Amino acid sequence: MQASGGSLKEGLKFLPLLAVLLLASQPSMMLITIDPSGVVEAYLSLKTFDGLNEVRLPAEPIPETIEVRVGGEYAVAIYEDGMLYFFSPVGEEAEITYLVNISARNGIFSFSISEGNLTRLRVSPQIILLTVPKNIEGMEYVEGDLVIEFYGPEEIEYAVRTGVTTTASIEIFTTETQMTGTRTFEPPGSSGVRLMDHAIMMGVIALLAGAISAAVIYSRSKRRGVLAEAQGLTKLDRMILEAIENAGGSILQGELQAALGLPKTTLWRHVKKLGKLGYIQIVKEGALNRLILLRKPVKEFRPNS
Repeated sequence: MQASGGSLKEGLKFLPLLAVLLLASQPSMMLITIDPSGVVEAYLSLKTFDGLNEVRLPAEPIPETIEVRVGGEYAVAIYEDGMLYFFSPVGEEAEITYLVNISARNGIFSFSISEGNLTRLRVSPQIILLTVPKNIEGMEYVEGDLVIEFYGPEEIEYAVRTGVTTTASIEIFTTETQMTGTRTFEPPGSSGVRLMDHAIMMGVIALLAGAISAAVIYSRSKRRGVLAEAQGLTKLDRMILEAIENAGGSILQGELQAALGLPKTTLWRHVKKLGKLGYIQIVKEGALNRLILLRKPVKEFRPNS
């Protein structure tokens, strides 16, 4: 019993050390961006502690796309059950970026934000929001994009449409850029039009109600839904599909990257999008990904003049 008690005392000595080593870091900023093609990306900025840090991600990630930088240097991270773990040698600023895992059905996309911290949602004019966050703290335009600040949890639903460059409060436009590595986000600045006036807020809600009605009617038409989905494809999306078709309908992701000369992260983002839309199937072959063409996109719809 003496030895057992001594072991217990020795074990208790390490509890304060473990408490210091494993600390839950709270993000100082969480930004969720829906780009013009409907792909959702998350950016978190936070202050780390010395040792092992634990961060709860606000939205479910595609684990392979998670990247962590501590003090500007890449850090090895482990994701499990909504939590991200990584070591920081000293207390420094860290940045976490990843693609959000979205669901798609009948042209309607959705994802969940589980965190209760303040979140910024940035969307583009090609995006029609079908749900409005409940606990809104503020809204503003940043470089033509609408940024909504709110507290989760929240379920976000949206649709994608093209040919729209309006700056209406539920739609926005940003130019998709090619990435040469990790994609970075500029935190929304203070510039822009604040939309805190209640009359403007009511106008936003009215516009949103009209958009929801239009989206419901739109989703009931299968043919128009297929055309709209095809319009949501970018030139790069179509180039990727064409390259897979020319390779006989099946190609390794590494071979496709070499053939197109694209950065790995850029190609992966578009591959995941095409997989979500049902154009391709991603099959694991050991440590490699094989891309299999499931269906071809319809030709771009051009109304008769």
